[in-house]
Amino acid sequence: MFVPAVAGEIALGRWLTQFMPHPGLIAMLGFAPAIVVLFIFGMLIGATIWLLLMKRFVHQNTLATFFLGGPRVPIFSNLCSKIFGWSYGQNRRKTKL
Repeated sequence: MFVPAVAGEIALGRWLTQFMPHPGLIAMLGFAPAIVVLFIFGMLIGATIWLLLMKRFVHQNTLATFFLGGPRVPIFSNLCSKIFGWSYGQNRRKTKL
């Protein structure tokens, strides 16, 4: 699940090294949020790919434990619920924990 996030970080790091070989404090503080946001989006992409691959091998209720269970963070919990419903072609949530 971390492969897209790590690949994105490596690509961004190499591009920034070519773009700005010796960044100052202002440049580091400016690009730090971009690096964090890129890592979060990379993890969401990785989780979506993992779900699409594993839904063929694992029962829906087992995957619901990982995507719909756990700590409930308002933004990401809703996003995970929508990704889970989208991957199973559902507009409503059938699987409940």
